[in-house]
Amino acid sequence: MSEGMSTASSSESVDEKPCSSTAAAAADGSVDIMEETKKLIGKGNRHLVMGDVVSAVNVFQEACGMLAAKYGDTANECGEAFFLCGKSLLELARMENGVLGNALEGVPEESEEEDQPNNSNIESADNLDADEDEEDDDEKNGQDKEEDEVGNLQLAWEMLEVAKVIYKRKEGKDDQLMAAQAYLKLGEVSAESGNYPQALEDFQECLTIQLKHLPPHSRLLAETHYHVATTLCYMDQYSQAIQHYNSSIKVIETRLAMLQEVIDAAEGAGDAKEEKNELEELKLLLPDIREKVEDAKESQKTASTASQAIQQTLGGASTSSAFPCENGGTSSSAFPSTSEVAVKTSDSASTVTDISHLVRKKGESESPSLESSA
Repeated sequence: MSEGMSTASSSESVDEKPCSSTAAAAADGSVDIMEETKKLIGKGNRHLVMGDVVSAVNVFQEACGMLAAKYGDTANECGEAFFLCGKSLLELARMENGVLGNALEGVPEESEEEDQPNNSNIESADNLDADEDEEDDDEKNGQDKEEDEVGNLQLAWEMLEVAKVIYKRKEGKDDQLMAAQAYLKLGEVSAESGNYPQALEDFQECLTIQLKHLPPHSRLLAETHYHVATTLCYMDQYSQAIQHYNSSIKVIETRLAMLQEVIDAAEGAGDAKEEKNELEELKLLLPDIREKVEDAKESQKTASTASQAIQQTLGGASTSSAFPCENGGTSSSAFPSTSEVAVKTSDSASTVTDISHLVRKKGESESPSLESSA
């Protein structure tokens, strides 16, 4: 718990970090901007590999500031730095949400005895007026604080949106694939905030670009299909979700066949070690995705049963008329209400777990150039 709280406190200082001497020197023109930001981006990537997300955000923000000051916010030179900064801010927001969730666990609810006053149930008029004034002041201060502070999730969206615009207007294959990655991360931001329709739209845009440029055995395709399927489950669109889960499985099976060919063509027993490790990793991953297919099918059956119950409730006048009310009307209390049915169906969707971080190979780069060489 202490480690999590220290992470949160460190993350609060991200926006407060003063400009470094490097950035100040760059502003004076004493160092080459592109060369210095390249070093900062490499340093930030090392922080990400080591799991130091807070330091990575600080470094990427410094690089973004230097590039934006020199070339402008939407210049082509800013694309990589803005993308990496948005990606890191998304991870930081997830960390903060996890710390907040852990901090709230085990907190006892206030008992009724603590809520009751010690001496009397009736407060004086003076005390009531004073309490109201304090509440008004606290509410005003809270609103002012919210206006001044911008959350890391919102900052991540803004950075990724700029990166998407930069890469999308360029026609090269690698740039288009980076635009797809920006769409993917924007979808993750929307999903993190619970905006599933927007997340679905971003994931589908990503998939459209990837299908155009990537080979059929690319793991990036499998990852995006998985994201689309999971989002559709949260939206209770199980039939389409099953299709995308199966598409993800098909991509992985195609990659397994390709990896096996490489291994069979290898001369010595020690050759193709990387391919062998990936082959075993994918074989372990497939059962998890197949389990998601079965979960979606079960949720689809539950939703179908609930829909039939609603239709019977709304259309079965002769059945409900057997239960007269005191006012002469009819009662449908023998049937579940629409809200009750909706609760049951939504529970099935909420059990979906996310293993998208396993679909992509561990340590795989965001750069499409690595994927195309596979």
